[in-house]
Parts: sequence; C-alpha cells; structure tokens
Amino acid sequence: MPWFAIRNVYLFGKKADGTNTFEERVVCFEADTSDDAHAKAAIEADKYAADSGFVVHRHQVGYELDDDSLIDGHEVWSILFESNESLEQFYENRYMKYDYTPDPDACPSQ
Repeated sequence: MPWFAIRNVYLFGKKADGTNTFEERVVCFEADTSDDAHAKAAIEADKYAADSGFVVHRHQVGYELDDDSLIDGHEVWSILFESNESLEQFYENRYMKYDYTPDPDACPSQ
C-alpha cells in the first residue's frame, strides 16, 4: 500500500500585537489511493486542530511517496513553484517574509 505526505496549514495563534501565527504541517498516511489519504488526513487535521485550539485551513496538498519503505533520509515532501524571482528573492518571500518570532508573554493559542 502506498504512502502519502499530506500538508495542512493551521492558524496556530495570535501574538499580543495582533500578528497571526501559522503552522505548515506535513504528516504521512498509508492508503490505497490519494483520496483515501486525504480523507485520513482531514480527520487527523481536525483532531490535531481541536486538541491544540488551532484552526485548520480546508485546502490540503498531497504527495505520493516513492514505493520504497520509509528509511532515514527518505523524501517525504516535494513541491514545485514558478517565479521570475531569483532563488534568494523567492526564499525570502516564501520562507522569511512571515518568519515566526515567539512572543514570550503570550500563549500561542490566544
């Protein structure tokens, strides 16, 4: 049975200054089909969000893993993007623009 890596995005909390914090989370599921994996992921995501006090975004992205067994160094997520930006610009805008800095005085789920 194949394995699928499914990504969900959550509203993790709000900082004291009103800034939202988001979590991008990838979880692996063993399933017969992509649809089955997404169904399992939706259930898991709802439970994770409910248990943590988060809000889950309904859109999921999935990736069928290679046929090999999961081992050290096994690729579990890969996604391609297109942009006219340089590598440095793309990285900055995708990963650093919204970098999370913890607020030591606030609980993440507030």
